[in-house]
Amino acid sequence: MTLMGKSNPLGSSTCAYPPNTILFDGNNGASTTLTLKRGCYYVRAQGAGAGGGNSGAYGVGGGGGSGAGFDGNIYINNNQENITCYAGIAEQANRKNGEASYIGDLMTFGGGFIGSTDNGKPGNGGTLTISDKINILLFRVKSDGNPGNPTINGSATKAGGNSVITDTGGGIYKGTFEERCATAPGAGGAGGKQWDLNGGYGMYGEVKIQYLKPRP
Repeated sequence: MTLMGKSNPLGSSTCAYPPNTILFDGNNGASTTLTLKRGCYYVRAQGAGAGGGNSGAYGVGGGGGSGAGFDGNIYINNNQENITCYAGIAEQANRKNGEASYIGDLMTFGGGFIGSTDNGKPGNGGTLTISDKINILLFRVKSDGNPGNPTINGSATKAGGNSVITDTGGGIYKGTFEERCATAPGAGGAGGKQWDLNGGYGMYGEVKIQYLKPRP
């Protein structure tokens, strides 16, 4: 149902939804289909992080990249019908690249890329794509994903790429598998080390869309 907002001296204003309505807030494979009517929205979203590369008996794996992300307010100029929203999966068990999250064809938050096996080379971060169907009003984060870190000479300080939204959560290259796994949405896992082969898991993506008001 469409609710009418208060009129003002500069022209009428129509609220597509009650102000501050959360239309979608999901992660790890959650999805929905929405009609996004003309107006201002808050968006916080990022693609899934990738796992760290596995290692061999003598080589080491590189850190996985994190997903692209956005945290800010946008304005949609025209009603957008049947917009599918999806929060990417980290594909942990299969050691694949992180899945992209997306808001239809309006915004795509690419997933991170898995670290290389045995040579310590890191995976790249995901790519952020924004359609010209929307205007960005303000943002705190608007970024491609962070690359993973290379693993050089068994360095214990190298890790997966941090989440671009929280700047945390990349897996740490340490003694246990659990420490190599990402701990924040969108972050990448650390590479595997010698004699302990498995790279850490990346973390899932997320999408939140909140209606704010009809006009900037």
